Amino acid sequence: MDLTDFTGSSIGVLVCTHQAERLDQLLSAVASVRGQTWPPDELLVVVDGDEALADVVRTALPDEKVLCLGRNQGVSVARTRGAEALSTDLVVFLDDDAVAEPDWLAVLLRPMADPQVLGSSGRSLADFAGPRPGWLADEFLWVVGCSYRGMPTEPARVRNFFGGCALVRRAVFLEVGGFDATVGHHGNEIGGGEEADFCLRATAATGGVFAFEPEARIHHRVPVDRLTWGYFAARCYGEGRMKARMARQQEASGALGPETAFARRMPAAVLTALLRGRPRRAAGLVLGCVAVLAGLLRGARG
Repeated sequence: MDLTDFTGSSIGVLVCTHQAERLDQLLSAVASVRGQTWPPDELLVVVDGDEALADVVRTALPDEKVLCLGRNQGVSVARTRGAEALSTDLVVFLDDDAVAEPDWLAVLLRPMADPQVLGSSGRSLADFAGPRPGWLADEFLWVVGCSYRGMPTEPARVRNFFGGCALVRRAVFLEVGGFDATVGHHGNEIGGGEEADFCLRATAATGGVFAFEPEARIHHRVPVDRLTWGYFAARCYGEGRMKARMARQQEASGALGPETAFARRMPAAVLTALLRGRPRRAAGLVLGCVAVLAGLLRGARG
C-alpha cells in the first residue's frame, strides 16, 4: 500500500506516564517515537500525577509538550484527556515502558486507507526485567501487557486493539466517549478491559472494524513485580470481572468471542505442558483460568 494515501491525515502520539521511577523508560519511549520512519505531527506526554512529577518530565523532555492532570486518575482518563488535547485526525497510544520499532507508525497506518477501519494495533513483545517464571505460559502473556499465543499471526480484523500499541480515528474515539474512566489501571490498582469496552462501543456506534498488524511491533518492559503469582491471579480475576460487566452491557452476540475461543484452547494447552514435563506451566494455566472464572462469576452478580 502506498503510504502517500495518508498525507492528508495528521497523526498525534500520546505517551502517558505516572511514575518518576519510569523516567528512563519514558525517555526511551519518546526517543523511539521521534525516530519513526513516518514521524508524527504531534507528540504529547500526559502526566497522570501531580505538578512535581510534571516538572521532572518537562526538565527531562524540554522540547516536548507535556500535559499534567494534577492527580492520578488512571490510564483510561489520561488517554482520553490526551486525545482531547491533540488536534490530529489520528491518535496513537504508546505505553511509557515500551519502545517502538522504527516502522511502527508506518505499519499501523497500512489498514487505515479503508474508511471502515476505525483503528489498528500491533504486536507487543515482552522485555522481561527479571527471569521469566516457568509458570507464565505464552497464552497468558496478556496479563503483563504483551502479545500472547492465540493472537493472529497475519494481518486480520479483530474485536479490539491493545491500548499500549494502538492507533484510532480521533473523531470516533471522542464521539463515543473515549475509554471508560471506571476501568483500566489506576495507580497501583490492577485493572484492564478498557480497550475491549471502547472498541465494542465504537463498533456498535459506527459499524466499523478494527485491524491487527503484527509487523507493527513494540518492546514492552515487564517489571519484576508483575512476575508474581499474586499479580497474575489478581490481574486474571480483574479481567474476568471486567468481561462479565462487558457481556452484560453489550447487546451484540459474540461480544466474548475471543474469550470463548481462548477458553476452548486451554485443555489442550494444559495437556501439552504436562506432556512436555512442565508441571509449573500447567499449574499457571489452570490458576489463570480459575482466577478468570472467579472474576466472571463475581462480575455476573453485579
